[in-house]
Amino acid sequence: MALARLRMDELINAWVADRCTPFQIALLGVFDSGPFLLADGSVDVPRIRRELVARARRVVAFRRRVIWTRLGEGMPVWAEDPSFDPGRHIEGATLPSGDDLATWAAQRILRPLPLDRPLWRAEVVDGLPGGRFAVIIVVHHVLADGITGVALAGSLLDPAPDATPAPTAPHPTPSLPTHLDIYRDRLRGLAAGLGRLRAGSRAHRSARIGLRAIRTRLRETRALLGTRTSETSLPRTVGPTRRLVVVRWPLGELRDSGHALGVTVNDLLLAAVTGGLRKLLLARGDDVDRLTLRTSVPAATREGRQASGILLVDLPVRETDLLRRLELVHQATAEQKRGLNAGTADITDLLHLPLPLARMGTRWLRRFGGTRVNLFVSDVPGPPAPLWLAGARLLEAVPVAPLVQHVGLCVAALSYAGELAVSVHADGSVTELELLAEGVAADFAAFRAAAPTPVPAENVGG
Repeated sequence: MALARLRMDELINAWVADRCTPFQIALLGVFDSGPFLLADGSVDVPRIRRELVARARRVVAFRRRVIWTRLGEGMPVWAEDPSFDPGRHIEGATLPSGDDLATWAAQRILRPLPLDRPLWRAEVVDGLPGGRFAVIIVVHHVLADGITGVALAGSLLDPAPDATPAPTAPHPTPSLPTHLDIYRDRLRGLAAGLGRLRAGSRAHRSARIGLRAIRTRLRETRALLGTRTSETSLPRTVGPTRRLVVVRWPLGELRDSGHALGVTVNDLLLAAVTGGLRKLLLARGDDVDRLTLRTSVPAATREGRQASGILLVDLPVRETDLLRRLELVHQATAEQKRGLNAGTADITDLLHLPLPLARMGTRWLRRFGGTRVNLFVSDVPGPPAPLWLAGARLLEAVPVAPLVQHVGLCVAALSYAGELAVSVHADGSVTELELLAEGVAADFAAFRAAAPTPVPAENVGG
């Protein structure tokens, strides 16, 4: 049987990281701790860990690890870890008194995942006020993107308060493939590829069509990235500390506002982030009327892949009029989506090169992209109904997307049970980060007020 190789879009995610920017996504969940409260009012952390261990055993993706290959062996290989023990991946910690949970969790997420074992961990956090506890689930971007990462995190939870995990039947796990096994599999793959090339012209025609699509995508990307973005007071070099603030908003209200204004929730998010950026940069002394800012937004371009496509959207931070700003964002995203839907190639298709050359190209693109992109914004749909852990309801679900070197600001949104949580994640030197979050919340409220059809006000958390 052929070995399961990493795809190029997965492997790239292993190359992006450095010491201060491990490429790891996370979910910060806050729970009602009622079922886990002890007589003294503390939380039974060992029992919570046992419940998570029981659920992790049934998730196949959590048992897989990467076998990193040597020269001549081809792409790295996915394999089940015969020594997998979910208990080694689930830890406990206490929130220090007086610390902000969001920023403390952002620091915990920074701890690199070992690359020689399954690429995830969970951490149960007690010490929260109000009879609550938290769980931080961290997954390497090699294993999952935002959408699949949310699904993996959800697989540790229950669809109802009285649900119990089904017992996991023991199954034999084969030993890890040796480097000789991997080398032989590589030779078989090369021989099969040569056979397909000899088989006829269909493959050649497909290759020519693919090359034309790649050239088209290159021209489009070069045209958009031909101009540098503006230098701002925001850091380009990402250090070892983080700040994280969160905005929560009723999802139904945003959908109603978007429908009334003729735009998507994602358009509202991007426009509100633009307004928040304007507020933050003005406070830091930047001349916003002279700035050109651009964001990268992930987009899935092929079924079954991680989000390898991108929307590159210029943010109208100079624009003071709220609705004009929203209109410009909507026009930009619509144009970008038309390009993706027209069937242009994934950027990862450009990296079907020998691995050393592909890795060099990725490093160059990371440095180059840092001068063409100011921030990342993502919006991921989450579970529409509440989830539980052994009867403890998940009250809040906050996504945390990673920073990369040369781009020190990232905004991630996740819907859960009727609420949209927007996390604003930045290098620790951005001490005024709350201003961006306040600007996002202010614009969300302004969209509600500006909608032609009145939208009922709801209680809003900050």
